[in-house]
Amino acid sequence: MNLSVSIIVPCYNASHYMHEVLLSIKNQTYKNIQCILINDGSTDNTLEIINTFSDERFEMYDQQNKGLSDTRNFGLEKAKGDFIFFCDSDDLLPPKSIETLVSAYTGKEDIIVGKTATYSWYKKENISSLPHPSEKQVIANNHFEVLIKNMTEGLSPIAQNKLYRKVFIQENHLKFLSGIYHEDELWFFETMFRAKNVMFIPEITYLYTVDNAQSITKKKSDKNLLGYLSIIKTIYNKYYLTYPQKNISAYYIAYLKKIVIGNFKHDSNYSDEAVLEMERTFREANPEFNDEINLKNIEKTYFKYLNTISLKDSNTIKREYFNRPVNSLRKHFKIIMFRIFNSNSK
Repeated sequence: MNLSVSIIVPCYNASHYMHEVLLSIKNQTYKNIQCILINDGSTDNTLEIINTFSDERFEMYDQQNKGLSDTRNFGLEKAKGDFIFFCDSDDLLPPKSIETLVSAYTGKEDIIVGKTATYSWYKKENISSLPHPSEKQVIANNHFEVLIKNMTEGLSPIAQNKLYRKVFIQENHLKFLSGIYHEDELWFFETMFRAKNVMFIPEITYLYTVDNAQSITKKKSDKNLLGYLSIIKTIYNKYYLTYPQKNISAYYIAYLKKIVIGNFKHDSNYSDEAVLEMERTFREANPEFNDEINLKNIEKTYFKYLNTISLKDSNTIKREYFNRPVNSLRKHFKIIMFRIFNSNSK
């Protein structure tokens, strides 16, 4: 099968990285690719580097700054391949990345996920890797097994380094939510909510740069918090209320609340308005929990506990749950379970 792959690369002020990134795509051993490069209003010479790069498989577009979500959505509109692959403009692809991912395809998978190495651009070496199964796994995602796996074991919820079947994207009308930070978290939920078959392969097929100081993940601000809150509200309104029988949404909302509270613990720079919005969102996105889900009883109890904590005001959360030596929600939960167990055994 000579399947084609559309590689979508949003580019914003990436002149320091751009040439090497483009070379890593050009030098892929798998040749049947369409590379869609979109300059998203860069103020450095990113566009100049893109325009001087010659390869007939590369398509160049220039637009006013619209942000990552809208830029990726534009790329989806231009994609002609059988598969979609997202690459950021400061990350690299090992030479056999696309070949390895495509060769794993059996004709059934909606999504194929490669292993992502964290990479030091300045040292030119791999540091570690993002959470990923250690061995090949083929998951018939009939009961939201991938989302459950992320909640209980941890996965990499980035949009990059995943081969998406384009027909799957089109049939489900999937797009990135415009104008928010952490859009990948919602994209991960929506794709894994709908995917029927997902494959994880153990080979490293993506180098994720972690020493780019300009990355939004390095800069905590109100936009980071509000991005997560938008995701919670979207899942609550679009999935929990629409598909009440598919109660993965309730538990996933609690999982995302845990992430937000954890970030809130470490960051005191959020504005009062943003914190009030957090409290309001937590109260409004207050799902009921059905036990008919493939989680252990202790895990079900934990996520319900997290949701209960989220309904308290922010000062109470900070005062009662992040004081040393018991400085985490998980530790508080273990103490509560220990006390309940001891009282029941008397």
